Amino acid sequence: METLHKTEHNLHSEKNFYKQHHPYYKHMHKDWRFWVGVVLILVALTIYTMSVDFTIQPAALPVK
Repeated sequence: METLHKTEHNLHSEKNFYKQHHPYYKHMHKDWRFWVGVVLILVALTIYTMSVDFTIQPAALPVK
């Protein structure tokens, strides 16, 4: 009887564990993938800003 009670208790606490999880956005700042994404976005914004909006100046036409 003791084993059955412990098993039921473990299943009950396990179900409550999954129900008590907070939404991902409340703890995403602790996830390494979030910070990798932030760094990649900042690098992309820096490259975009430093390259003057990715514009390429047209080459000078040869004189005839």
